[in-house]
Amino acid sequence: MGSALTPGLCIDFCPTDSSMYLVGTWEGLIQKCSVSNSHNVLETYQNHFCPVNSIEWSPFSPDVFLSCSSDWTIQLWKQEHLTPVLSFTSTQRAVYAVRWSPNWSTIFAAINGLQVEIWDLNLSILHPTIVHQAAPGVTVTSVLFARGTDCVLVGDSEGQVTVYQLKNLSVGQGKQVDSLEDIIGSAVSNF
Repeated sequence: MGSALTPGLCIDFCPTDSSMYLVGTWEGLIQKCSVSNSHNVLETYQNHFCPVNSIEWSPFSPDVFLSCSSDWTIQLWKQEHLTPVLSFTSTQRAVYAVRWSPNWSTIFAAINGLQVEIWDLNLSILHPTIVHQAAPGVTVTSVLFARGTDCVLVGDSEGQVTVYQLKNLSVGQGKQVDSLEDIIGSAVSNF
């Protein structure tokens, strides 16, 4: 069990239980905590070996969350598993932020400074579906999905926010689309 004194770098509250939250730490641990029990860590999830830079609960599956780290990985977790269900790596660079789409359960975005990646787990769990490189000398600093649209907003070191319309994703194309739970269930059965 981790220490409550471990430096935290990021935090996200559970969407279905506002007293429960996750903290990503400098040591690469993710700690599940409760506001009603501030002296103890309830669970410790471990697989990252560098700082956890971002963490986010799924808006569609209340027991699923994503984390990303300076160890170049993005991890997909189920609350009841202390190790990740799926792990994603596309470049040999620290991943600074990860965000779920609020519109599609199997789509998330990640940034690593040089690029923004859109992952569609219905199309691939091995490679991002869309990769957009930052302009030379510009660092991608933030990413956010726009609710109710197929757009993603990307902030950069120049203070600019660019809006991109997402295309070539599995949603809305008449294809059979698996739910996030179907994809995770398949991964867990192969675990």
